[in-house]
Amino acid sequence: MMRRVFILIFWLAFFGYFLYRYIPNVLEYTGPGFPPYSGDTWLNNRLWFALHISAGVFVYAIGIVQFTSSIRNKFTRLHRFLGKIYIAASLIAIFTLVFMIPNSLCKPCRISQAMVTSLWLVFVLSAYYLIRQRKIEWHRRMIISSFICAAYFVTVRVVDKFAMPLFFSISKSEDEALLVSDIFVWAVPLSIFHTIWFVRDNKTKLHAKKIVVDRNA
Repeated sequence: MMRRVFILIFWLAFFGYFLYRYIPNVLEYTGPGFPPYSGDTWLNNRLWFALHISAGVFVYAIGIVQFTSSIRNKFTRLHRFLGKIYIAASLIAIFTLVFMIPNSLCKPCRISQAMVTSLWLVFVLSAYYLIRQRKIEWHRRMIISSFICAAYFVTVRVVDKFAMPLFFSISKSEDEALLVSDIFVWAVPLSIFHTIWFVRDNKTKLHAKKIVVDRNA
């Protein structure tokens, strides 16, 4: 019960902040125009910006459906169909970042952004390969990892708004604080999840060995 409550709170907080941040921007971009850093022409970043935002909306919206076990288990065909859209939207979003990251306003963050985008690509392609191999658990882990990378582009704004004083206090310069905080956003949750999976796998192996030993005793 507590797990479901926690998941519900997480999704409400995530999408609440997403809508809070992006609805005003969408209204602004469809009115006076695109933000200044998107360039003056469609082929000068505007196309990539529009594609990135559009694909990102699909990734985030589909994520909540894909991670809801009651929907996933009951509507298998829907899960598979949405999974294909999720992967396609992720690849589009990743592709656009190749053109957007070099022009990122946060210059110290570009290294982190390139790293998390590369990991996102690796996780998405791995998830597709693993599901083709019928390795369901590993596929699930790669999808979760890919969503953490995708969610970076929202969660980094939460850190920017509420946690930057902490990073400034422990860093020697503003550039270092921006880089460390940027890496923190995606590296920490990825480390937590992969550590949990590592510990769980080891416990499963130890339990399996114990069963074999008991049977042979």
